[in-house]
Amino acid sequence: MMGDKKNIFQRASEWGIPFGLFLACGGITYIFADYFMPLGILSFMISLATPIVVYKFQRRKFIEDDGFSEYSAIWMLGIMLYILGTILASFIIFLVLQYFRPDFMYEQAQTVINAYSQMPDMKDSEMLKVIQYMVDNRLMPSPIETVFNVFWFVTFIGSLTSALTAWPARRSIKKYQRRS
Repeated sequence: MMGDKKNIFQRASEWGIPFGLFLACGGITYIFADYFMPLGILSFMISLATPIVVYKFQRRKFIEDDGFSEYSAIWMLGIMLYILGTILASFIIFLVLQYFRPDFMYEQAQTVINAYSQMPDMKDSEMLKVIQYMVDNRLMPSPIETVFNVFWFVTFIGSLTSALTAWPARRSIKKYQRRS
C-alpha cells in the first residue's frame, strides 16, 4: 500500500537509532582498545563496515520505493543517517569519556610522546615538544570538545561516503515474473 511507505526523513529517524548504536560501538571499542587489543581490530572492522551499513539502509529504501527514489533522496537518507546516528553515538561516547576515561586524550598523547621519543629523527622534533607542552599544561581537548570534533568529522565524511554509496544503492531492481 502506498500509505505504508515512509519518507526518507521518517526512515532516517527510525534507522538512525540502530546506526547510532553501531557507531557508538565503534567509538567505545576504539576508546578501550589500549586495554584489550582485539577491541582495536573490532573498531577497525566497524569503521570499514560503516559505509556498507549505510549502503544497506539506502538500498532498502530504494527497494521500498519500488526503484523510484532519486539519487538525491538516497544520498540525503545517508546524510541524515550519519547526522542522527552520530548525535546518538556522540552522546554515548561523551558519557564514556566523561565518566570512564576522562584522561583518554592525555593517555593517547603520552603514548605518542613515548613512541616518538624512541625515534632518533623525531626525538627533538617541534611536534613532540608541542604535544609535551600540551600534556604538561593540561591543554588537550576535554571530552565534550573531543566529541564535538568527532561529530563534525564523521558527519562530513559521512555525507561524502553516502554520496558514493547512493550510486550502487540505486542499481535496478529485477523483478522476476512467472511465465505462463
